Amino acid sequence: MINIYGNGGHAKVISSALWNTHPKQIKFWDDESYENEVGDFDPYNNNIKGDWLIAIGNNKARKRISELLGNDCYITLIDESAILASNVKIGKGSQVLHGSIVQTDTIIGKHCIVNTGATVDHDCILGDFSFVGPNATLCGGVEIGEGTFIGAGAVVIPHVKIGKNCMIGAGAVVIKNLPDGITAYGNPVKIKL
Repeated sequence: MINIYGNGGHAKVISSALWNTHPKQIKFWDDESYENEVGDFDPYNNNIKGDWLIAIGNNKARKRISELLGNDCYITLIDESAILASNVKIGKGSQVLHGSIVQTDTIIGKHCIVNTGATVDHDCILGDFSFVGPNATLCGGVEIGEGTFIGAGAVVIPHVKIGKNCMIGAGAVVIKNLPDGITAYGNPVKIKL
């Protein structure tokens, strides 16, 4: 049984990625029960055994839930249509979804999401709880800090470092290093003041 914490759109994507290998072995959990097949779940009093994935796109929420559930129960999800180089390192709880490409010598931390059609080129480092949006491109040698969100279709040029807990807007083109905790958008990227 694979337990999925969450019941929104990202949970649908995860269940789709799991369906070919684990049909009818998926159970959804959330703080509130929205449908009959979703179990009521209190993460503060969790005694549910089995493997877990967190189906929440919000990086801070994903981190909070992972801490409540503990550290030993997570699996890594790599969709069968994703392409990963043989030496990619990927942490527990991370998800590499439909049509994504992750190139050689890349390190993906724990509980990261590499979303649909994203490209992560060689020698990149993704900090824990980071998110690479659909069709985003990280060129070679890019470093993304913990908790940073890269929006859909964004492009980060080679060897750029983006700090922790940043929000990079959809379609942004990041051509320079960015500090921790900023929001940035545009082409070329501008920091929101």
